[in-house]
Amino acid sequence: MKRARQKINPKKRQRVRIRRSFVLVLCLVFAVVGSSAWQIWKLRSQVEEQIAQLNQEKAKLLQQEKDLNSEITKLNTPSYIEQLAREQLGLVKQGEILISPKN
Repeated sequence: MKRARQKINPKKRQRVRIRRSFVLVLCLVFAVVGSSAWQIWKLRSQVEEQIAQLNQEKAKLLQQEKDLNSEITKLNTPSYIEQLAREQLGLVKQGEILISPKN
């Protein structure tokens, strides 16, 4: 026995096409939004890593600045200037004798 082919109402057929089209468009929109969200998440991760690296570099530079300011303060004291003159330049006060060890 052959099965009789049922005729589908043209309006029903049109509704089915519209639903399929709607589902296809909806899937496409989800794909685009999902892809965009993924790219935004990746960019945000990269930016957060860069911020962390820059914060570490900032901390290092602030420590260097603190050390340099401390050295500047030391260099402005007469006793430290005298110490450097004796050690690096081999200067002596008037009346002192410089004794250097044999190498």
